[in-house]
Amino acid sequence: MERQKESRESEILLRKGSKGNMDSEIVKSEMQPVSAKLVVVQGIVQNLPEIIGAIKEIYTLNKKEQLFGRVLQSRLDELNINKENFKVLVEGLTELSKSENTDADTKVMYREMIKTLFEIFTTNIHSSQDISNFLKEF
Repeated sequence: MERQKESRESEILLRKGSKGNMDSEIVKSEMQPVSAKLVVVQGIVQNLPEIIGAIKEIYTLNKKEQLFGRVLQSRLDELNINKENFKVLVEGLTELSKSENTDADTKVMYREMIKTLFEIFTTNIHSSQDISNFLKEF
């Protein structure tokens, strides 16, 4: 309110001192004080739809990131459990295959089981690498 009063007073003074209306209008438009707060508020109001859209997008990305993080942690826990199970199985089968009390056919069967476990393990490694490659894109 005070700024408008000051602006009007300066406009009146300029009109009194100027020789033509054209000069007073040019000076009037240049001399109007503009509050920095007003400029910011106008910018926010004009860009409010874009600002709200950006906030929604950030919120959605954050939720997706949290969900994706939980899924990855679950997968990692699963892989760690599988790694431990694999280790126990291979160690157990290796010990059984080396046992002197086991016949030759059973030892061959244990060795075949170990080979199969390694094949499964190799397949899972490729699967994990595919997941890692997929994540690298992000």
